[in-house]
Amino acid sequence: MRAPALILGGMWMKKLYAIFFTIIVLAAIYFSMAQIYPFNWSIVYRYRVVFLKGLLTTMNLSGFSLLISFAIGIVFALMRRSSGILKEFALLYIFFFRNTPLLVVILLTYYGLGSVIPFDRFWAAVFGLSAFEGAYLAEIIRSGLDAVDKGELEAGFSLGLTRAEVFLYIHFPQALRISLPALIGQSISLVKDSSLASVIALAELTMTGRQVGTQTLASFESYLTIAIFYVAVTSVLSVFGNWLERRLAIP
Repeated sequence: MRAPALILGGMWMKKLYAIFFTIIVLAAIYFSMAQIYPFNWSIVYRYRVVFLKGLLTTMNLSGFSLLISFAIGIVFALMRRSSGILKEFALLYIFFFRNTPLLVVILLTYYGLGSVIPFDRFWAAVFGLSAFEGAYLAEIIRSGLDAVDKGELEAGFSLGLTRAEVFLYIHFPQALRISLPALIGQSISLVKDSSLASVIALAELTMTGRQVGTQTLASFESYLTIAIFYVAVTSVLSVFGNWLERRLAIP
């Protein structure tokens, strides 16, 4: 019983040493830069409400995009595993969005599609992000579905379950477990990719930091602040993903 505890304690000590070393290095870099750059963190505090509004917009943008892109991913993953015209359409969709820069997709959505179907900047960014990330999620989910052991599906059929019941109760849950690490990683990428919405002047976190930096000439403080916010949000997602992986791990 003591061996696992000692191993776990050793792992935590290594993490603490790594964190302590990182803090020392960052502090040394900061104080070195402070000799030549006059940091003024009072500006960040003065514009704290503006930064928080930008953070809230980024979280809303990422949340809506993640939900829609996950739905797109499921649909196109199933189409990808089908046959005929549905499979060909899914292949074309995935090929297009995986080989087109997200910046171009957002511009095409807002200035192209937006000239036909009027919608505001927020939803243009949501639709652009969802379409782009949905192509990646479709391939992740499709690979998870393909990786499920066929024996488990046959066992479900032998118990008298219908094809839909086998998919809902056996196939899809197992595929999600297998795909979870990649899904979490893609979710973190989506949060970071949301910064490109600033190209259409959406007042999300990156655009907010740019405006504050331009108005106050405190560019370094502004961009460092938004970097800290992004690290905080993605770190929470990463910790949640690690917890979820352990919780859903197959014993």
